[in-house]
Amino acid sequence: MTWLIVLAVTLSLFGSVYWLKPSARDTRLAKLRFDAIKMGLQVRQFTFKPDSAKTGVREDITATSYTLMLDVKGQSELLYRVVGQPAWDADGLPEGLSWHNKGTEADADKIRKAVRQLNDNILLLEVFSNRVVFMPAEGKEASAENYMAFLRHFA
Repeated sequence: MTWLIVLAVTLSLFGSVYWLKPSARDTRLAKLRFDAIKMGLQVRQFTFKPDSAKTGVREDITATSYTLMLDVKGQSELLYRVVGQPAWDADGLPEGLSWHNKGTEADADKIRKAVRQLNDNILLLEVFSNRVVFMPAEGKEASAENYMAFLRHFA
């Protein structure tokens, strides 16, 4: 009977410690985000709430964003915003992307070229006069170097 109690205590201790161990996905995402921070990107979690009545984008987007700050003085101005959801306006964009705040044809061309080199799906891309904000799906093939190259494409 004593051995049964010892076994139960041992298994509960082992289970508790094992339960605290991060999963392979958590470990991969932590490394990806830490590498991005070391490269100078700002990494944070936030939720983007779209203007559904104006654009047709329905779903809120909650994800990790990677921000590249640009050396531009002055007021921050939104140039354009692209979401990875179907919506009313997708002129010139790759399949699966839609305008939330429409850019020019040159902006669409820049996005088409940059997406070809990206190993991930875009949930949100915001280009401001002083920064570029990117919310990726953080897939298995993702890398901080790839994210940095993608963001610099819009700098």
